[in-house]
Amino acid sequence: MGRYYRLSKKLTVGQAEEIANKIGQIENVESVAVTREGSFLEVEVKNGNFSEVMGKAVNICSRSGAGAELSFAGFNDKISQ
Repeated sequence: MGRYYRLSKKLTVGQAEEIANKIGQIENVESVAVTREGSFLEVEVKNGNFSEVMGKAVNICSRSGAGAELSFAGFNDKISQ
């Protein structure tokens, strides 16, 4: 199952690529993508282990996204607008 996280600010293409690459290297991550013009992060993990993965993802987004923060937005294609 995947989850969407809203980014506190829009990312540049370079920031989005760097964040996706770094999060994709975290153990148990199945897929990661920055969507909606750099406003959302979509993450799928193995075994539903979101807490461990997202703890690391928060730090990656802050560093590589110049202070970008994450907040839960919804499951799969059901993003809270």
